[in-house]
Amino acid sequence: MKRVLNILFAIVAIIVFAPLMIVISLIIYSEHHQMPIYTSVRVGKNWKKFKIYKFRTMKSGADMMLFDMQSMNSYVRVDDDYVPPKHKFHSNDFLYADNYRVREDIYLEERSKCFEGCFIKIENDPRITKVGKFLRKTSLDEIPQIFNILKGDMCLVGNRPLSVQEAELLTTDTEGVRFKANAGITGLWQTDPRKDDMPPYERIRLDNEYAEKESILFDVKIIFATIKKVLFGENE
Repeated sequence: MKRVLNILFAIVAIIVFAPLMIVISLIIYSEHHQMPIYTSVRVGKNWKKFKIYKFRTMKSGADMMLFDMQSMNSYVRVDDDYVPPKHKFHSNDFLYADNYRVREDIYLEERSKCFEGCFIKIENDPRITKVGKFLRKTSLDEIPQIFNILKGDMCLVGNRPLSVQEAELLTTDTEGVRFKANAGITGLWQTDPRKDDMPPYERIRLDNEYAEKESILFDVKIIFATIKKVLFGENE
């Protein structure tokens, strides 16, 4: 049922937004003489990789510049008073890598201290173009993702699809719960009034909550919350 509703939404959205997509594409091309649609690999439900479509908002070679900008990442360390979720383990359980092993309880304890780098957010990102700033502020850069919905890669509502770099850092059972849900254009995290200042562990908690509660009725609630946020700004 959810798949059928998403297909119907995608078809209607493509028809409605076709003129706007053409105008935006022409503006982007006239500014930078590059393909207006940008694709990159994302990780969605059940760790499935797919190419996501977005309007180009960054300068050429932006992905290559990211490595040298890690120090600008706003997501660095969780609050000192953060209490990590409890994990069930036995003291003799070990995790194995190529050339070493580590006790599971020690590994989980160390990971819970810091989620540094698991999400990427750069304030005043110098890679973003003038047109790109407007597209991002209005979320118009995400319109091409309706084609991802039509293909079945994403849904209208779900957890934000992560880059491969972000997904590779979320490997514990607790962190992996978020990947049980569909990837979506909007979701529980996007509608939260604390979105811009939310620490990574709280984002993971919201993603996990959505994965556990995912249903059509829950999606409808999030859609209305998204509309309210777009029309009236941050929720009170």
